[in-house]
Amino acid sequence: MDPAYRYKTIADLSDEEFESLAFLGSNVAPGVRTMVNTMRANPTRLGSLTCFVVDCLNRKYATPAAPQDAPVSSTVSDADTLLSSESDAFTVVAPDLISKFESTFWYHGISGDPPKLLWRSDLETNPFPHPPPGARFFKPPTKTAHGVFNTTLNKVWDEVAPKIIASMKDHSIKYSALKTARFLILEDGEEDERAGPVVVWIAVRPNTTNAGSVRDATPDILGILADAGVHGVVVEWYEGSVQKLVGPPLMKVEHNANPSFGLNHPFNTGLGIPIARLSDDAQGTLALLFREVKDSNGQPSDRILALTNKHVASVDTTTDYELNEADPQHIVVCGDRRLTRAVAEIEDTLNKDVRDAVKLNNELVDLGDQVSMAVERMTTSLKEKKENISILQTLFDEVQAKWMDVEGRKFGLVDWAPAISVRVDDRHYTRDIATISVDKEKLENFESNIVDLGSDFDSSQLEDRFWPIDAVRCNKTIPTNLQLPIRSALPRRLVINPDTEDKNGEPLYIVGKYGNTTKLTLGRYSGMEAYTCTDLGLESREVVVYNYSKRSGDFSDHGDSGSLIFMGDSQGLAILHSGMPRGMHNHVTYATPLWWVFKQVLAKYPSADFYGITYSLD
Repeated sequence: MDPAYRYKTIADLSDEEFESLAFLGSNVAPGVRTMVNTMRANPTRLGSLTCFVVDCLNRKYATPAAPQDAPVSSTVSDADTLLSSESDAFTVVAPDLISKFESTFWYHGISGDPPKLLWRSDLETNPFPHPPPGARFFKPPTKTAHGVFNTTLNKVWDEVAPKIIASMKDHSIKYSALKTARFLILEDGEEDERAGPVVVWIAVRPNTTNAGSVRDATPDILGILADAGVHGVVVEWYEGSVQKLVGPPLMKVEHNANPSFGLNHPFNTGLGIPIARLSDDAQGTLALLFREVKDSNGQPSDRILALTNKHVASVDTTTDYELNEADPQHIVVCGDRRLTRAVAEIEDTLNKDVRDAVKLNNELVDLGDQVSMAVERMTTSLKEKKENISILQTLFDEVQAKWMDVEGRKFGLVDWAPAISVRVDDRHYTRDIATISVDKEKLENFESNIVDLGSDFDSSQLEDRFWPIDAVRCNKTIPTNLQLPIRSALPRRLVINPDTEDKNGEPLYIVGKYGNTTKLTLGRYSGMEAYTCTDLGLESREVVVYNYSKRSGDFSDHGDSGSLIFMGDSQGLAILHSGMPRGMHNHVTYATPLWWVFKQVLAKYPSADFYGITYSLD
């Protein structure tokens, strides 16, 4: 719209201007027309709203959004469809060894598009519930993947896992991930979940084997476990591949009372800054920042560097890269896609606040001259809404003026990006790291590594999710301003010994991350590291995180690579680098332990200071 009108108020417009600005007339959505007329009729309460906010409404509702097709998870309706459309859904059809119904719904609930079961060792002793004959509607059990702690298997995992891998190779099984889980199961009609057995959960590379082969390989795995004194464990197989999830100064992290809190995250200094390669807009996430106290020659240095994944920073992930002035690799804040989404999020919030303000006005009109608590509260709420609208318009204008040009979004240059490797040492963790030398002017509002937790949850809600029992019992808290400082890297000895429990008394670690794509999500740390194998045969060990629940959505998605995975008590756990997607969803997230990443960074930058984050390299 004409810039001269952006801050002009509705009360100052003439009838001709309403028509020329297309705020009224037959081409305006009926709902927008009604709101504009309400603003005109109530200038005392709504006349201060600007032309810009009406223009936002017009852009939002001018034409209906085109529907988008997307894969849908295995839900009750899918089960009903399977019941009605496939008469052999409960019949085992060779070469499968499990019915299509069981294969499809065995992992129902662990993600929006869960994997299909290939085989399980307790098939004969633990039948999967089937609908009774003639049933047209049936709800499969819902599962949530949890970590495994304080079991006999935990004590011997590092010993038996390599033997299981060797056994799979002897059977010509091409595995992609070996990990552990325990599933909580909620049956239809029940209120309480029950815990299933400990599962050795194996993903094989798609289209490389069949149910008969993994069935035949299972007895040897159970024998390895029995020889180590581990009994009662179930081996489950499925198909899946590990995949990489790939201007002005940054704004300060606002207090959560500010209406821009959560909306300015893409442009502020809170951890989880969305970044992208300038060359091709490949997107990822910044994990944290550190400062170089001395350079490689021992001279004082004032450089600030950011940490992310190699596959986020570099197109070529197979060769080492160090800063080359002749061939600089530029990293920007907010790739084009994330920028478009950020602008839309601000506009959507503005539109909602305008609609809410109109509704509050209408309620006050209906109440007339009454003097009551309701009138006082609604009057206060209306005042707050109008203040919010003004602040959000300022934020929108700042983004439009300073962040739309990619030159203004340049964040820094890739400084060091060694080739991705799983052979750095005998631990075989994935080294998928890169550092970015940051333009200091971008960080004039940066103070320390703080996670901006966003506006989807308040502090009490997050406390109840991180510590279902101990939030109150042990006085564990999330900062009320939703700014979580990262104070330490979780040592390995604590990673394997959780200090909290769920409502059933089972030990657990709930973790969080703030990423480019999925923003703040919570997940369940698995307890034991996974062993993974790529299509090229490269084997590694990984930190594993499962989705928090069916309703919570996926813990990570493409674009979240590089995110810091953290605990609610300000400890950093790992840096996210890949997942195991299926369709549009991801049910497993893989990461490298933060303490080990620090060890690699310190080998390159011996004087690195992580802004007070303490760590142990044991």
